[in-house]
Amino acid sequence: MDVDAVIIWVDGEDEKFILRKNKFVEGKNKFESTNKTRFNQVNEISIVVRSIFKFASFVRNIYIVTDQQTPEIFRQSKSWSPFYKDRIFIVDHKEIFSGHLSVLPTFNASTIETMLQNIVGLSEHFIYFNDDMFLIKPTKKDDWFDNGKPIVRGRWKTQPNKLWYKRIRNFFFPNKLESWGFDRAQAISAKIAGFEKRYFKTYHTPRALNKLVLKDYFNKNKSLLSEQIIFRFRHHSQYLCYSLIWHYSIKKNLVVTSNKTMLEEINVKADTSNFKVINKVKRAIKDKDILFLNIQSMDLLKPQTIKKINAILDDIIGINLSDLD
Repeated sequence: MDVDAVIIWVDGEDEKFILRKNKFVEGKNKFESTNKTRFNQVNEISIVVRSIFKFASFVRNIYIVTDQQTPEIFRQSKSWSPFYKDRIFIVDHKEIFSGHLSVLPTFNASTIETMLQNIVGLSEHFIYFNDDMFLIKPTKKDDWFDNGKPIVRGRWKTQPNKLWYKRIRNFFFPNKLESWGFDRAQAISAKIAGFEKRYFKTYHTPRALNKLVLKDYFNKNKSLLSEQIIFRFRHHSQYLCYSLIWHYSIKKNLVVTSNKTMLEEINVKADTSNFKVINKVKRAIKDKDILFLNIQSMDLLKPQTIKKINAILDDIIGINLSDLD
């Protein structure tokens, strides 16, 4: 069974990207479009790629999905051994949005990830990474797929509209429903799939998926696809493609659920203690039950902290880009 990896990536400081994005900034999407940490990067993708080579050696190819951009690690890969450089590919948005080019450019991860199954040459089984998701321990195919079925890691939660305190909050603060939320998007996804009372909440781990299930579902639900991808910036009405397809697959017995997240998730804020972040990274590496590390908004950390984290991760990955062979 072949397994590929897919990473979506953007350089939010690229001048051409900023110009494209600013053409579509308006009042109704101003927060999402001007929230710099949504688009900034500090070369995390270099760690993601190397962690895949090190800790998911079974991966056949790595596809990096971008919008007219090329990450530095792809340029560096030209000097690598063919064993590695021949397995990394850049995929432009125009490829995966073929037939839907009118919605481009898009700056919306929820829109982009809905089209990943259209990558030319992608294996039936693949793992979808954001560029802030790192592997920190060796993994096997069995950690991602159980007899070919994607393993979905998370926990069942009650639908928000079934919780009295959420209903009260939304009554007094209806504007809360007009902002995008990770949990809310999962709850929406579950409802579309027919789960009215609960949803399977997942976290920021890399996501095992089946390309053929995705293609078949959206071929049969074309309006769901077209309504999802019209948003150039995240919108509160959007579902999460992977969550939707997982909930659909749960009903069809096409996935295996597990409550073992095996994750250390760090959500950095402007006032987050840099010292605590470094300690969490170190503890995650020592914890034998944690395979995945997610550091959201890493760009908000101090430069010396980013350098320290990179050094820690470089040490466990143990791959020097200059002598990959």
